[in-house]
Amino acid sequence: MIARMTLFTYGTLTFPEVWTRIGMAMPASQPARLPGYAVYRLRDAVFPGIIRAGDDDFVIGVLYEGLDEDTLFELDAYESVLYDRMAVQAVTDEGIEVECQAFVIPESRRQALTDEPWNAKRFSEKELEKYLHG
Repeated sequence: MIARMTLFTYGTLTFPEVWTRIGMAMPASQPARLPGYAVYRLRDAVFPGIIRAGDDDFVIGVLYEGLDEDTLFELDAYESVLYDRMAVQAVTDEGIEVECQAFVIPESRRQALTDEPWNAKRFSEKELEKYLHG
């Protein structure tokens, strides 16, 4: 039996256009949030990273379900060595807690993030097109 994984995403992988650009079919998904984390823009980049934060903090994102090892391997390559894929617990819009994984900036690499919160709407409106073709 092939193990399947659920992945919480919060940045570029929440956009269908990015899945197309990296040559992958977008899996089944649902909106979710990740309590205890905050999302910031990376230095000299338009994309974000998340880091552990206060109990009242949370990150809005998307849960992708049923990912196989091949897909996770491709996503690990896409995300780079800056991130660690870690076990986290997201919450769906219905309030259901879901054990999953997310690409997290470890505290040892916190300096890679700015103090500027990342904004998905701004990215979509001002940076997505350049990101896709850059």
